[in-house]
Amino acid sequence: MAGCETHNATGVVELREDAPLTASATSARLCADGPRAIVGAFAALTAAVTVALLTQIYYGDYESQVVPHGSVSSSAASCSRAGAATLLAGGRAVDAAIAAALCLAVLAPHRTSLDASGSLVYWEYRSSRGQGATVVEWGGPEEEQADHETNVTDRPPRLLMALSALHDRLGSKPWTELVQPAIDLAREGYVVSESMSAAASARDLLGFTTGATRTESALADYLHTLVHNTSKELCSLWSCSSRVRWRPGSFVSAGSWRVWSAGSGGEEAAAALRQALEPTPADTGNAFRRVVQSLLEQKQSKSAASQPTPGGVASGLAIVDPLDTYLALVTGLSVPFGSGPSVGGAWTKDEPTAPLDLSPAIITDDHVCGTRYIIGAESSAALAEGAVGALVEGATAAVDSVESARAVLLPTGEVVLEPGRGVPLAPPGATAVPGPSYPIASELPLPQPALNFVQQRGDALLSHADSRGGGLASRF
Repeated sequence: MAGCETHNATGVVELREDAPLTASATSARLCADGPRAIVGAFAALTAAVTVALLTQIYYGDYESQVVPHGSVSSSAASCSRAGAATLLAGGRAVDAAIAAALCLAVLAPHRTSLDASGSLVYWEYRSSRGQGATVVEWGGPEEEQADHETNVTDRPPRLLMALSALHDRLGSKPWTELVQPAIDLAREGYVVSESMSAAASARDLLGFTTGATRTESALADYLHTLVHNTSKELCSLWSCSSRVRWRPGSFVSAGSWRVWSAGSGGEEAAAALRQALEPTPADTGNAFRRVVQSLLEQKQSKSAASQPTPGGVASGLAIVDPLDTYLALVTGLSVPFGSGPSVGGAWTKDEPTAPLDLSPAIITDDHVCGTRYIIGAESSAALAEGAVGALVEGATAAVDSVESARAVLLPTGEVVLEPGRGVPLAPPGATAVPGPSYPIASELPLPQPALNFVQQRGDALLSHADSRGGGLASRF
C-alpha cells in the first residue's frame, strides 16, 4: 500500500497515455482488483436502479410522468363525454361514474332512472392489486321487500342515494360539480330515440315521439334542491349505510382468466364463462356453444326450483381513470320507466319483485401487465356471450366478439341468433356457428342488451360502446 502511495505524489494525476498501462511490483497490490471493483460498482448501480424502478411501478405516484389517460364507455355518447370530462378535470373513477350515471338517468329513463337499483365492481388496481375488487349493490327485491315489511313509503331515490354514498367514501370532485351537468341536460332536453319511443308506447306513456326533443323540468328542479348539500349530509339524511351494501369481491376462475362480477346476472355469466373455458375449448365456436348451453341450463334449473329468473332493463358503463382505478357499473329497472308511482313528477319509483339482470364485471389474466377488461353488461347473456370470443381469441378480437350475433332464448324455449349481425367470430362468409347451429331470428325486440367495455393492456386503453345501445365510448 505504501509503495502504491509513493508511486505518485499525493493529489497528482498522471495524464500520460501509457499511465493506465504502467505496472510495477509496488502498485500491483493496490490495482490488481480494479476491474473487479468496477464491475462490482456497475452491478450495485444496476441493482439500485432496478429496485427504484420496481418501487416506482408498484408504489410510486408516477401519473405525472406518464401522459394522463382514462376512458368511459356507456350507451349514450353524451354521458360518456360527461364522464371523460370529469376525469380530464382531475376527477376519479367514482366522480366520472356519478356524472355519467346521472346523465343516463335523464337521457335513458326507459332503462335506468334516479330510482334504479344497481351493482358495481370497483378496484383500485394500481395501488391495491393484491386486495382484489370491492362490490357495491343497492335496491333490488331484497330492499323492496324490507321496505314493504317495515311500511317504508317515503324513501329517497335509490340511485341518487347510492351515488351520494359512493361519493362520500371515494369521490374527490365537489358533489355540486358532478350533479350540475344532469340538471343542465334535463332543462335543455334530449332527443327521444326510437327504442325509447317504442318502450313508452308499450307502457302507454305520452310525450315520447321519436326524434322529438324532450325536457325534464321537474327532474331538474328536484336535483337542484340537492346541490347545496354535500354527499355526506345527504347520506346522513337518507341513512345510506343501511341501504347501500358493500362487500369484498370474489372471483371465478375461467381458464387462465379471473372473473370478478356482481349482480344476479354477473353470477350467471361468470359460471357460463367457466364452463366455456374449462376444459380448454377446441375453438371459439365450441366456447360460444358452451356459454349458451350453460345459460340455458341455469335458467331451466331456476325454473324447476320455482326461482325467479333475473330480468328487467338496464344501462351499463365502464370506467378506467388515470390512476388505473377500474369501475364497472350497471343500473336497472324492473320494467321500462319504472314500475311504481311518480314522485312529484320528478322521478318514478321502481318496485322490483324479482332479481334484476345486472352484470358488471372486471376480467383479468394472471400477468402483472396483462389484459384486463372492465365491463358494464346489461344482461348475463351480453356479458358471457360478448366476452367469450375475446377471452379465447385474444385482445384484438374484443370488438368483434361484442358486435357479433348473440343467441337469444325465446319464450317458446327456442334459441335463435340475432339477425343482421355476423356469426360469432366465424370465418368470413359463414352463416352459422361451426357445429350444431342456431337459426337466425327474423326479428327481435329492440334494443337488445349492450356490453360496454374498456380494455387495458399495460398502459394502453381500448374502449368500445356496443352498437346495440347506440352509445359511444370517450377517452383521452
